[in-house]
Amino acid sequence: MKNPVIPVNKSVPQTPGTEPTFPRVTVLSGGFGGARLIPAMSEIVPSGNLTVIANVGDDLTWFGLRVCPDVDSILYSLAGLWNQAAGWGLRGETFRVRDTLAAFDSRPWFNVGDLDLAFHLLRTDLLRSGLTLSEATQELARRLRIQHVKVIPASDQPRETRVVLEDGRVLHFQEWYVKEKAQPPVRQVQVSRGPASPAALEALHDADTVILGPSSPVASVGPILTLDGMSDAVRRVPCRIAVCPVVLGVGPTDNAVSHHSRARQRLLAAEGAVDAPVDIAKRYVGLVQHFVLDRTDTQYVTEIRRLALNPVTCDLLSPNELANLLVRLSTHGASAYDT
Repeated sequence: MKNPVIPVNKSVPQTPGTEPTFPRVTVLSGGFGGARLIPAMSEIVPSGNLTVIANVGDDLTWFGLRVCPDVDSILYSLAGLWNQAAGWGLRGETFRVRDTLAAFDSRPWFNVGDLDLAFHLLRTDLLRSGLTLSEATQELARRLRIQHVKVIPASDQPRETRVVLEDGRVLHFQEWYVKEKAQPPVRQVQVSRGPASPAALEALHDADTVILGPSSPVASVGPILTLDGMSDAVRRVPCRIAVCPVVLGVGPTDNAVSHHSRARQRLLAAEGAVDAPVDIAKRYVGLVQHFVLDRTDTQYVTEIRRLALNPVTCDLLSPNELANLLVRLSTHGASAYDT
């Protein structure tokens, strides 16, 4: 059955004589999928009720500067500055610093634009002044005038993901993803464990709904869930939803999506899984109640239901429709849909 897009003013149940109560929503997210979804959700969820816990497994140090690609993509998207066509960075970016470094025989494999560079300089200065990464992120959000959504790094400490390739090399995730273009087959994904940021755990403790966003289950959501206490904190949230990051019925729609899809396929293959709704749903069994997939992939609904998950379909490529569905599911639960 086709799920309707629910008008915003009907998303929240109301009791006669009382003000509507809106759930507090926390989203676990990587940068690529999160940057597309979070702005749409911020249009529906009231100010102060939406929190994003961003993956830090992609973080790296670039020429002495601390770079947080997933955190930055979400911040830039909320500020209306994100380069959606590229899938990273800022719109209208130039690369004179990068090109000058190359001219000085120090060719960087990681692309940092001139405008983006200012953000990394400021973050690094804030960290050196004694702020935690959570505090520095809050300050960067303030300077971008982001007040309605709280963005929190999953950990305040460096927790970088590495991949072991079939040829034996061990690379930082970004080196494989950017320099190697996610082409070499992967033998193993090494996710860094350790403490979650206190702010992230607090956000989950206070949440009425948690959403595992449409991000890579291995490279984005996985590194968040492996941090100390995160999975247990997710299980304690009353309403728990996972969004499938793959749309098999449509396939990649542009170069950025194609690159991201290839990386997800390589990483899942390293863990004996395929890049399809059922294999991704299996990773979230016992963790969430609802699993959202694209309506072109409805042939997987029965298998997902057998996993004791409630399958719900919509157009995953429409951020507005997905955001409306997630809000409706958050407020009404399984009774809202007849999939």
